[in-house]
This record gives sequence, C-alpha cells and structure tokens, in this order.
Amino acid sequence: MKILHLGCGSAKIKGSIGIDIDPKSQADVIHDLDKFPYPFKAGEFDQVFAEHIIEHLDNIPKTIEEIHRVLKNSGKLIIRGPHFSSTDMFTDPTHKHFLTSRTFDYFIKDSAFYDWHYGKAKFKKKKVILGPTKITNPLLRLILWWINHHQVFYERRFAFIFPVGVIEYELEAVK
Repeated sequence: MKILHLGCGSAKIKGSIGIDIDPKSQADVIHDLDKFPYPFKAGEFDQVFAEHIIEHLDNIPKTIEEIHRVLKNSGKLIIRGPHFSSTDMFTDPTHKHFLTSRTFDYFIKDSAFYDWHYGKAKFKKKKVILGPTKITNPLLRLILWWINHHQVFYERRFAFIFPVGVIEYELEAVK
C-alpha cells in the first residue's frame, strides 16, 4: 500500500512518503502544500493521511481536488484535526479554517451540499468521529457515543459546553 503523509513534520508515518514545506522535517519531498499541482502522478496513492494540516492551508476545495487527483479510485483519505469547539483551534494563529462534521460534505456525492460544485473531486463518506478514540472512562465513552450518533445536533447545541477537541474523517475517492 502506497501512503502519502501530507504535512508530516517530524512524525512521518513509517513506510509513507512524507511531504512538508519544512526542510527540517522528516519529509521525503519538500513542497508548499498551497502550491498546485503536487509533485506526484495521478492515481499514485492508495491512501493520503492529513493530520493537523488541512486547517493551515489556504484553499480547502483546491487541496481536496489535488488529493483526489493523486488518490487511486477507492483510495482512502484520512483527515485529523481540531474540531471547531477545541480551544486549540483558536490558540494557533496559523489556523485558517474550522472543521465540523459536515466540512467535507461538499465533496460527498450523496450529500445535500454536493450540488454546490466546489470542484470535480468526489468522495464517499466512510466515517466521521468526533473526539478522542482511546477513552477508558465509561462515562466519557458513553457521552462520546451519544455525540457521535447526534453530531449535527451536538455541534448546534452543545459543542462549546462539552468540546470534543478533535475530529477525524475517513473518505473514499470516487473516480
């Protein structure tokens, strides 16, 4: 499996090809992710992993289109970042975008938002997880289970009362 790790920094996934703007990072390829196209062939990757990078980039629709280009059909895109309710979202002055459970619905073929035409990239939504996944406290696990079964309601009514901190998306490229 060929994996591209966007904005890998100093924590590149073992066996992946890392790309980052920082020459001091563990990147195999030094490149500004706000510059298109990325230096890879179309359909080159089985998986693209973007952890805590999407919210820093200038143009999310163009970035998603470029990720779609380098993914194979049915290739997996995993995005992790701060949920808009996270205080860390507001702490980092380089954050440009806020992430919600529906941020990437504009690229999901069966979504109500897809008709807004933010490019040609099409994905299937496999899952969206709000909050940390490795919680041992039974009460917190129950609360996170409820949040994840009522994501939009949670975001509209309770996000700033009980912030989840992180969000993770798993999308599948449709070509």
